[in-house]
Amino acid sequence: EDSFDSLYHLREISGNLHLSNIPAVTSITLPNLRIIRGQTTLSSTNGPVSLLVENSRIGALNLPNLTEISNGVATFVSTNGMCGFLGVNWDDILTSGQLDYFMSGCSNAPYMDCFSCPSGHCWSPLYCQTRTKTVCPQGCGRCFRSPGDGSYQCCSDLCAAGCYGSTNDQCYACSILNNNGSCVTQCPPAQVYDPVLFKLVNNPNYRLASGGLCVQQCAGNLLEYAGTCVTSCPVGYTSNNGGKCVACSASGVCPRVCAGTDSNGVLAGNIGQFNSCTIVNGSLIISDVSLGSTNLEVLSTIQEIQGYLRIEAVTTWTSFPYLRNLKKIGFPGRAVNLSISGSQCKPGGPQMYSLVLRTTSLQSIDLSSLELIQYGGYVQGGNPQLCYVGNFTRHLADSSSPVCLSATNSRRDPAACIAAGSVCHSQCISNSSCWGPSDTQCDGCRNFVYKGRCVTQCSDVVLSPGNNGIFQNNGSGVCEDCDSQCLGGCVNGAGPDHCVSCRLFSIATQSGQLCVASCPLGTYTNGAMCTPCYHGCTGGCAGPLPYVNLTNGCLKCSHVEFSAEGKQLSCLSSCPVNTYSMHVSSSQSLPLGLSYRSVAMLQGSTTLCLPCHTLCASCSGPELADCLTCQYASGEGVCLSDEPINQDHFFKVAFAFSMTVMCVVVMVTLTVIMGGVVYVRVRKSKSYSRLIHEGEGLNIQEKGNTSVTPVSIIWNKNMKAEKTQQ
Repeated sequence: EDSFDSLYHLREISGNLHLSNIPAVTSITLPNLRIIRGQTTLSSTNGPVSLLVENSRIGALNLPNLTEISNGVATFVSTNGMCGFLGVNWDDILTSGQLDYFMSGCSNAPYMDCFSCPSGHCWSPLYCQTRTKTVCPQGCGRCFRSPGDGSYQCCSDLCAAGCYGSTNDQCYACSILNNNGSCVTQCPPAQVYDPVLFKLVNNPNYRLASGGLCVQQCAGNLLEYAGTCVTSCPVGYTSNNGGKCVACSASGVCPRVCAGTDSNGVLAGNIGQFNSCTIVNGSLIISDVSLGSTNLEVLSTIQEIQGYLRIEAVTTWTSFPYLRNLKKIGFPGRAVNLSISGSQCKPGGPQMYSLVLRTTSLQSIDLSSLELIQYGGYVQGGNPQLCYVGNFTRHLADSSSPVCLSATNSRRDPAACIAAGSVCHSQCISNSSCWGPSDTQCDGCRNFVYKGRCVTQCSDVVLSPGNNGIFQNNGSGVCEDCDSQCLGGCVNGAGPDHCVSCRLFSIATQSGQLCVASCPLGTYTNGAMCTPCYHGCTGGCAGPLPYVNLTNGCLKCSHVEFSAEGKQLSCLSSCPVNTYSMHVSSSQSLPLGLSYRSVAMLQGSTTLCLPCHTLCASCSGPELADCLTCQYASGEGVCLSDEPINQDHFFKVAFAFSMTVMCVVVMVTLTVIMGGVVYVRVRKSKSYSRLIHEGEGLNIQEKGNTSVTPVSIIWNKNMKAEKTQQ
């Protein structure tokens, strides 16, 4: 058994437990194993197997705390006479499977001697089985035995393998997720609704779901995606340097880096390396001398060149649409150093260039997605037929970057282009500076732009099915899609706080409504509205009730006030002064009319605020003796009553003699009992509210009088009670 000591603390197995070909050992004991989840199983003719013991010589297998196998069967094959598993109640452990065993010597073996075990079942005489399912009341998934009356009480529905108390932080294991010891259905979200600020705010308790745990960050090589930790990003997403999955471009193309070309440029033999490439790590040199008739459409996915772009000596093609999705050119230290003479080169001499376009027969070059030329200038010359070309100067990151334009043939004369019918679209900002004739090839729009297309006004856009409307941003000249949560369009902005109406749900904010896909933590669904939870809720809510109710109230509270009848009153941030606090655990009995079932829905971290005795203003417990301060008055360390007119009051007064005295003025009867204690009975003929010991006498203060007590009963020298006015 020493060989298995390293498994002593093992509590959960997410997959399966397989013990095979183990030589002779007296026993194998895993005392802390609670659950085998069976997320991965072994196959057999009887279905998936989560516990398999085969071809081994084990004297006894002891799993005394194994209370659940979530999926699959338990199978014992050829265990050489180990039959102790027949003493186990497998119906209590198996969730969906059954017990299978195939070996000689056990088919007719008597059950293990488990008479000393409370459950009547065991793994061996020294290791009893704890049952958590077959002993439960109807409606319980798993249960525990109450230490108070010994009855079986239901575990939280979020528990797996049983529990030791009724709350969701008293589970042996969690059926869904474990958030810092509490079983939950989902980890705390990234944002919560703040009813004071009327907006969504970052949640300091945000956690990610990783396996069955809620964690602060993903471990190892796992990536963060939509509040979870995943091994790889889904389609349409890629990982960034921060270990998160981020959405790819609007076209759905995810970044793929490929190497640039050497001085020989793009060749028929290397063009395949650019297939699905979005980022060229290096420079790109294109010349038809080396390409011939090769189809260059494979270059159309390139969005960034981290080096220079050199298109030179191209005489085969008249149009070049293959880099229409290119957005950025240039990278630190990777510009080409050229010395070009000419009056249009500014400044002259050797300079660093990130774009070179010269000596071509092109009539058009489509760089309609170009945003930036950086870390160098550009050269444009020897293109006598070029009509459709934008203004590269507009895209320079640094206006002082070198520019070299051929004095006569950097492009065809614009007037000649127009005369030949090679004109820009009417919505382009210029009729001679564009990348082609369509409204998607303008190098700047005259009015507005919508997804790369120039339009007169945003209302001209024909919306595709499912589009939620368009906002015309007059400041930027951009037509913006209304947020996906909008219905009927948007005004004064495209965000979810500017919708005309909401597609699904709305939240009230200081500036109006905010449209959301689902109601965030801190609100509950109320028709199409997300209504703020009661302010005392700390873990979200399912409805408006001000106390914990999993279907119509708070889901969690830090403190819950209870009435004397054991009913919840409201959730609070702390207990009121006329209550005392108590944290429920399975080891203590509940006061008042409370039962474990009545507090089963409360989170284990919830503090109960239970009422003090009616005569206490503050207290440490439910009894009169637990008063810390009094509601009305105190006498001899005991809080006194304030009851209605004509009710009797009894108080004790230290006295040394035995006698009875009648004071007619205030109707006070003094009865002295042997032992030196005088009981004063007052039947009030007026509305007296307090009796207070003071020195050797009693004072009666009239209700509503805030001055020094007006009536005093003292003892005279004849041991008679008499009234004096103060």
